[in-house]
Amino acid sequence: MEKDLPIIPTHVAGLDEALGGGIPQGSIVLVAGTPGTMKSSLIYNIMYHNAQEGRRGLYITLEQTTESLRHAMERMGYGAIDEGRLYVLDLGVLRASLKKAESTKDWIGIIVDIVKEAVAANGYEILALDSMEALYAIANFEVPRRELFQLYASIRELGLTTFLIAETPIGSSKITQYGEDFLADGILHLRHVEVGETDVQLRLRTVKMRMMNHVHNSMALTFGDGSFGVTHVLARKK
Repeated sequence: MEKDLPIIPTHVAGLDEALGGGIPQGSIVLVAGTPGTMKSSLIYNIMYHNAQEGRRGLYITLEQTTESLRHAMERMGYGAIDEGRLYVLDLGVLRASLKKAESTKDWIGIIVDIVKEAVAANGYEILALDSMEALYAIANFEVPRRELFQLYASIRELGLTTFLIAETPIGSSKITQYGEDFLADGILHLRHVEVGETDVQLRLRTVKMRMMNHVHNSMALTFGDGSFGVTHVLARKK
């Protein structure tokens, strides 16, 4: 890792070390996984703790309401936090304030404009978009790869550290729906793995993280006492 490379800490025990120091500031990181792999919770954790350190975040949820997301996070142990530090914006608010999106269907343009305005007004440094599947459903893509390229390019111009949350269908060998993973600077892949006959373990693998000398192997991801952690998976003796 370059010594002068600005990084964003994950606040996940063991993960920064596995990443080679953390996430390079300004990266676009795709967080993909099957249902129930705690993708949203993991990213909220990263943003919550960074917000406490002064790095303001904007979390755009297209699946849950702001109230339901905050309530779920509070039940996991994340206390209330000033909206000026971590602001959650949901689809209902977007639709109410920007009715033109319903007719133009240019949701990518609308979301990018909102992010630009929010960054200019509040100085956000970290962005999350949850989820890409919800965006696909409302955006009515005509040429998905081209439009996703424009989304990534627009976000990259803002210099934000961005997490794009994507759901991988159970049993699918593909990480993303349109193969847009090549556009991302980093990819965190989460999945459940059967261990023995009865146990299931949640694992995280850093598929790529540009500019970082990261661990490539899958690691066990755990959550307890209000915090995440990763550990190396021990091979079982046969």
